[in-house]
Amino acid sequence: IEKAGGRVVFDGYANHRVYAKHARYPGLNMSRCLGDLLGHNECGISCEPEVTERRLAPGDRVLLLCSDGVWEFIGAKEAVSIVMEYPFEKAMTSAESLAKESWDRWIREEGGAIVDDITVVLVRLDGVQDGHAANKLER
Repeated sequence: IEKAGGRVVFDGYANHRVYAKHARYPGLNMSRCLGDLLGHNECGISCEPEVTERRLAPGDRVLLLCSDGVWEFIGAKEAVSIVMEYPFEKAMTSAESLAKESWDRWIREEGGAIVDDITVVLVRLDGVQDGHAANKLER
């Protein structure tokens, strides 16, 4: 961040935030983001994701891609438990349930502070077999 012209400042509470060298924007508490042009151009924030590859195993049932607004309040195992309470056909409902639980915890734990970054992308893998959709999806 600093090599690219930005600066990192502790906010006095719990976060380090990224700012342009001589400005009070964007004030993000992350070093990677998508779509923040000021952050990319003036602060050195990267749009390059941190990537980990993992080979899917036969028992893998779900893939969750979530923002820090989820992971800050819910652990991975609990998140999977929440979404797996719903059948395959209710993937949207299960994603919404995880987002709502994150929202509720954020409000409860932060005393009603603004909630601004809860995103849940859910891919159910249990309807796919050997690279082909299971019969219930082909109908």
